[in-house]
Amino acid sequence: MPLVTQSDAGSENFGIANAHTTLRQWHNLALAGSLQHWCMHSNTNIMPEITWSQLQCHFAPGFENLLDLGVNSGWYDTNNTLQVMVFRWVFIPWLQQELDAYRCCVNNTAE
Repeated sequence: MPLVTQSDAGSENFGIANAHTTLRQWHNLALAGSLQHWCMHSNTNIMPEITWSQLQCHFAPGFENLLDLGVNSGWYDTNNTLQVMVFRWVFIPWLQQELDAYRCCVNNTAE
């Protein structure tokens, strides 16, 4: 768990900020009464928030559509235990590897 989170001052981040603060205070009583979230006082989103938004808009819908196509076409049966286990042990680790590669690419690209 990160020590401190940060975001722009938009209200869409209050839930994350409050949950993070609660969890940090739960694990460290010395933090009681303090806020573990920084709001950046600029008019723009910070880079991780921009990148996450772009990933959600461009990457996630395509994968969701492909997964729905497989279920709707009968290629994948959500009630078949073998198929569910293959999905969990093959597809999900592969997708995590793809997301990790994307993160490395974004984190190591010069601005």
